[in-house]
Amino acid sequence: MASNNSTSDEVQIFIIPSKDGATWSHHEFRILYSLQHKQIPYSVKHVEYPDIESTFAPTTLEPKSDPLEPYEIPVLVVQPRSCDARYYMGALNIIQALEEIQPEHPLLYDTPRSVEFRSRFGPALAPVLQAVAGNVAGILSERSAAAFAEKRRKRWGKTVEQWAAEHPMSEALVAAKPRLEEFGDWLELVPGPFVHGDQPSYADFTVVSVLEFARAVGFAEAVEAVVGMHPSLKILYQAVMAKQPVDGQN
Repeated sequence: MASNNSTSDEVQIFIIPSKDGATWSHHEFRILYSLQHKQIPYSVKHVEYPDIESTFAPTTLEPKSDPLEPYEIPVLVVQPRSCDARYYMGALNIIQALEEIQPEHPLLYDTPRSVEFRSRFGPALAPVLQAVAGNVAGILSERSAAAFAEKRRKRWGKTVEQWAAEHPMSEALVAAKPRLEEFGDWLELVPGPFVHGDQPSYADFTVVSVLEFARAVGFAEAVEAVVGMHPSLKILYQAVMAKQPVDGQN
């Protein structure tokens, strides 16, 4: 867990654990990396997938316009000593909250290079994410797995088993390779191991979070395949992992 932060606020992060109590979601990983990068002390709270709405509907969180999943994980809770807790959901809202809590070690979310990063990396990794998504239920607790599978059936119009069969990882890696190689070339335009050169940022945490998501769901070989597609990808991955071991099992 990170330490040495000047704020007196108590910070909690809600995640959906795997059946072994571990962090697995790329959405969760990137916020945990951000907390550690900014040296903000935090504690981890677990919530099962079917309990998300009942847990956060009574809070001050504004639900999304998505009737299927009005609340999403992770949720950041900031409890100041002198007033009520503040709840944050959605990556941008959480990032803004973290920057307010600890202005040092900025996440560089809005820089021109970060904006370009999102336009490049998202499409490049989309096939891999699709392949991983169909296998998530297998690492969740029985209650969470059942709820996840039912939500995905309603959203995808097919079972998670059908989705997984239609999105094999072998084909995903072939589809992703050209854009990942281009992404690696783009990384090399700025000297240094990270997207912004020598300064780690939310963009770097996003790359590693997606790969660690794949690893957590059982695709370790795919992670090695991706980082092997370009030297810059491997350098970035190793640089982030050396700085940001995730403690998500508190």
